[in-house]
Amino acid sequence: MRALPFALVLLTALAGPALAARPIALDGQKPLSAAADAFPRIVEPAGPRTDRINQALTRADARGRKAMKDCGQERGVAFERSVTAPMTGQPFLTLIASDFASCGGAHPSIFQMALTYDLGTGRPINWADYLPADLVKPEVLVDIGDGSQLGAVQAPALLAFYRAAAKAQRQDRNCDEVYDGAEGLYLWIDAKAGGMAMSMTGVPHAVQACDDPVVMSTAELRKRGAKPALTDAIDAASKSKHYQ
Repeated sequence: MRALPFALVLLTALAGPALAARPIALDGQKPLSAAADAFPRIVEPAGPRTDRINQALTRADARGRKAMKDCGQERGVAFERSVTAPMTGQPFLTLIASDFASCGGAHPSIFQMALTYDLGTGRPINWADYLPADLVKPEVLVDIGDGSQLGAVQAPALLAFYRAAAKAQRQDRNCDEVYDGAEGLYLWIDAKAGGMAMSMTGVPHAVQACDDPVVMSTAELRKRGAKPALTDAIDAASKSKHYQ
């Protein structure tokens, strides 16, 4: 299902931590195709750091167009992308591109690319700035196939949390072996879900149905030593509904 286009929205600051209470205003862009959303751009707050993020999103759209072309979209092969924003509370922005591509193989490709930016730096979030080392290290870069590289973590403590939570939230045991074999996790901020979300890296097509995101709540993050700059921002954005 396609996401609704992003509107230019300027919201009034609500009570809460001064920085986290302010929303990020996004402006929707012309879609990549009739079936593929483009990433929105930041219009508020403005400045060199948000300009840097917008430039990165422009490059991400260019990679999306190339992926469509390589897939054969011009020949009518299906390539769909919907974009959502589960965190729009300063100082963090999360954008998720959910792709469905049928490029002629035995199985369609279903992939979710989560990008979390830190407006304080104008770059992708450095999780080591906000999480204790046992939830972050080691870190790796993963090539997702369209020229993009996403940071992922292979921390044993976080993998143990993911495996237990993923099994607990399913109604069956059909995916237990998949979770037990998880070797890395993508992370993103999800204010709508009230925490830090994660999903597995390198999920084979045949078991993509097992790749359900897991959320570590802000309460659990605090218990494990996450910095208030992260948890307070998530709580404020969740309370103020700063997500789309």
